[in-house]
Amino acid sequence: MSDISIPGVTASKYGTDKLIEGLMNVEKVPRNREQKQLEDYKAQQTVWRNLNQLSTNLRDSAKTLYSYNNPFTEKIGESTNDRALSVSATREARDQSFKMNIKQIAASDSFLSAEIAKDGKVPKGNYKFSVGDKNLTFGWKGGGYSEFIEALNRRGEGLIRASLIQITKDSRALLIESQKTGSSQRLVFSEDALTFALDTGIIKKNDKSVITVSQTAVTATPLSNTIVNFSSPVRASDGFILEYDISWSEKNTHEESTSSALEPDTGIPPTITYSDITIQNAPFETALSTPPIKEPTEPIIDNNVLSLRSTRGIAIPGEEAPSTPNKTTITVALSEFGDVNALLVHNRNTDKNISIENIRIFDPKAAGEFIPVNPVSIAQDALLSYEGINITRSTNSIDDLVPGVTLTLYEPTDKTATITVKPDTEVAKETIISLVGSYNRLMAEINILTQTKPEIITEIQYFTPDEKKEAEEKLGTMQGDTTLNGIKYALQRVTTTPYNTGENTTITLLSQLGISTKSGTGGGIDSSRLRGYLEIDEKKLDESLKNSIESVKLLFGSDTDGDLVIDTGVGFSLDNQITPYVQTGGIFSTRTNGLASRITNSEKKIASLDQQLENKESELKNKYGKMEGALNSLQNQSNSISNFNKQNGKQ
Repeated sequence: MSDISIPGVTASKYGTDKLIEGLMNVEKVPRNREQKQLEDYKAQQTVWRNLNQLSTNLRDSAKTLYSYNNPFTEKIGESTNDRALSVSATREARDQSFKMNIKQIAASDSFLSAEIAKDGKVPKGNYKFSVGDKNLTFGWKGGGYSEFIEALNRRGEGLIRASLIQITKDSRALLIESQKTGSSQRLVFSEDALTFALDTGIIKKNDKSVITVSQTAVTATPLSNTIVNFSSPVRASDGFILEYDISWSEKNTHEESTSSALEPDTGIPPTITYSDITIQNAPFETALSTPPIKEPTEPIIDNNVLSLRSTRGIAIPGEEAPSTPNKTTITVALSEFGDVNALLVHNRNTDKNISIENIRIFDPKAAGEFIPVNPVSIAQDALLSYEGINITRSTNSIDDLVPGVTLTLYEPTDKTATITVKPDTEVAKETIISLVGSYNRLMAEINILTQTKPEIITEIQYFTPDEKKEAEEKLGTMQGDTTLNGIKYALQRVTTTPYNTGENTTITLLSQLGISTKSGTGGGIDSSRLRGYLEIDEKKLDESLKNSIESVKLLFGSDTDGDLVIDTGVGFSLDNQITPYVQTGGIFSTRTNGLASRITNSEKKIASLDQQLENKESELKNKYGKMEGALNSLQNQSNSISNFNKQNGKQ
């Protein structure tokens, strides 16, 4: 049985399997050649896709530098007092600098209760809270403080908020605060909320006497004085506020009398008429000398027109009146002046009238007939001075004072803060650096594909080990490709060409920004700097952006014919140069599509060759299997004859 051989199942004792393998290797030569061609097509397609991606990145970086949203119009706001206010500026803001003083920031009502027991309860009732003109009302079934606070916060989101403050181990205090700032956004308790607020010591009845003024409006003509008396002295400890509107107007002027009008008026000389004859008397003679003409006096301008009279009769100078003639609301904290009993107006000006209107004295803590017992803060407006003009706002985020600028107030200033709006050079710098990076990455890829020098790869320090290995595999694979060499020379031409961007511009070359290809260092030549890469002198770039940012902007994109369309510049030229390669239906797309067709045809051809090889191998196995079967049959016959002869010979 050891001599039995089944073709295709057991190893052939005649070596036909090796013979078939040798014949099939010869048959596989066209298929292997086509497989190698397919791998080359795929490698080329990957190369072109990578080039397309790198070129697209460069084009996008170039477009960013001259498009409508270019970084050269970005603005940044700076404050000399960052603790007091911060500044943010949009692209629409103009470059400017202005002075500002913050007298007070906007605040909201925030009231703290007296101590409440840890296991205290909030009674059942209908609770109503108001903040400005917004109301919150809900029915409460009764329960603990935590549940009440949760219900209140859920219903009053964005309007009112409550929380528990731990005072001692066994007691707490309830904090209720408005979420709206501004003097008009007072927190008011109504219905059962009022009873609850009184019982917990959040508010109490206002027991301070109301103080009125003798006149709510007065006008002081030039070189005159007037007094507004208070109904009773205002004590410093009361914390009252004096508020009024102030404005001024020019004095009415008349034509000066002529010199003849300065003489006494003696009337018309008398006449006498007899028949048709009229005799007129001569004019009277007064024998009075003509008074001298009074020379005009130098006008007096003085904005210190207001003061407060102390209870001891001393005039305490108040805030300087604004120079603008527009009506301005002034708020004065009377506690800063001690005990006072009158407002004094002393107009020393010779040519303007001072008008004071809407004069009133009030307690800022009071909301109606109640005042908070433990106020954490009281609703108030932000008061600030912008270039000497008094400004009032209800919030601490002010975006309607300076176009394109948002001011955020944090605390009052102790001295004048200077606000500066200027170009954000860091954004422009980062965008330029990104352009140079994209340019160098594309240039490195072209150098790797079109040259065979290994040092091209070792010079690139930012490659990862995987990127380095990949670069080594494709080094010089497209040597002599005219498309890639054309791109390289075109990019080098764009980055070294001077651009005429206008009569008043001082920058026409990238090298003036510190961006250039340097081929030499010291006394020798650094071959790595001959590859076409751009280098940046950051110090020179920073100086250019700081001193000539408009010229830098025009270097990357400029309109030379006045049609409001960019037609020259580095960014514009790079975009124009690369777009034919990367656009839909462009050169790179045509290359990759052509390779895709070749890859498809090659895969079909390989599939057909695989089928032919399979058929050929089956044919050979069948043929040599039959041959082995015949040989085995002959061998068996030979063995039978031999055995027969041996048997007959023995007999």
